[in-house]
Amino acid sequence: MAAAPADNIPKREVRLDCGDYLLRTVTADDASERWAGWMSDAKNLRLLNSAPKAMTRHDIVTYIKQFDQRSHLLIGIFEKRGGSQIGFFRLDIDHRLKRCLMFLLIGEQKYRHWSVTDDIRGPFQDYIFDVLGINTILATVLDSNQAMIRYMLKSGWAFDKRADRHIKSHTSDAMLDVCFLSLSHAAWKAWKKNRPAR
Repeated sequence: MAAAPADNIPKREVRLDCGDYLLRTVTADDASERWAGWMSDAKNLRLLNSAPKAMTRHDIVTYIKQFDQRSHLLIGIFEKRGGSQIGFFRLDIDHRLKRCLMFLLIGEQKYRHWSVTDDIRGPFQDYIFDVLGINTILATVLDSNQAMIRYMLKSGWAFDKRADRHIKSHTSDAMLDVCFLSLSHAAWKAWKKNRPAR
C-alpha cells in the first residue's frame, strides 16, 4: 500500500486499556524466545499459511525494527495481570486513501478464544478510526478459517470477495482460497449502536 512521506506523519505511541488486556507499541525490549516460538506453532503456521521457521529472539528484534510506527504499526497485546505478551496487531496504513490493512495474531494458545478478541476490538478499532483517522480497515482471511470469518461478519465487517486458488500453501502443493473483508467507519459505528448485549 502506498504511504505518504514518512516525515509528514507523526510516530504513534499506542497505549490502550482493554479491560483485562493492554495494547501498546512494541519495542525491541519486548522481543522474546516465547514470541519466536509462536512461529513454530502448528496452528499459527496453518492460519498464517507460513512455512515452519526456527526463529530466535534476535530475529524478533529485527522484525520489530522494520516498523516505523508511522505507516507501519506493530502493537503488542499484553495480559494486564502478569504482563505477558500474548499476541500482536500489525497495521499497514495508506494515509492518502485513509485505509489500512490489519493483521492479528494471538500467539499464546490458551488465549485463542473470542472473549479476548471481544475485549480488545472495541478500543482498538475506535483508535484506528477516531485517532488515526482511517475510513476503512481491510483484512484477508484464509477461506478455511470459517470461524474467524463468521466472527468478523457478526462484528460488522463486510465480505468483499473470495479469490479462489489465490496463494500457494507453504505446507503442501495446494492453492488456497482467500477471503477479503472490510470494515468502514460508518459500519463500525452502526454495529456498536446496535450490538447485542454481552
